[in-house]
Amino acid sequence: MSEPHTPHILIVDDQELMYRVLQATLRPLGARLSWVKSGAEAIQHIKSIGAPDALVLDFSMPDMDGVETLRQIRKLDFGDSIPVVMLTARDQTHIRTDAEGLQIHSFMTKPFSPNLLLSTLKQILQNR
Repeated sequence: MSEPHTPHILIVDDQELMYRVLQATLRPLGARLSWVKSGAEAIQHIKSIGAPDALVLDFSMPDMDGVETLRQIRKLDFGDSIPVVMLTARDQTHIRTDAEGLQIHSFMTKPFSPNLLLSTLKQILQNR
């Protein structure tokens, strides 16, 4: 009998405080959380570890923004099927336009609702 799959969520955010908030918010999911601080680290993580069950991706990061990071991830062999929740502190209109075609499951503006994020990721994980 095989063990149940523990879902893996990759968090991409350059701010440790935001990671800590996300870690506390997502704890009830019982998922394994990984944290990287940049788009380049996210791409490397996915190349070496494999596709996570979900990706929580910050838009504003120093090396490349969340949209460009996701463009690069989508080019990976298994990167096209990863569900993504994008977090942004900015007006989302131009970000949504830039991200068209990248299959983002949900956009959330910081400060986000912890309950909404938790329920969104719970739904994503149940559908996987």
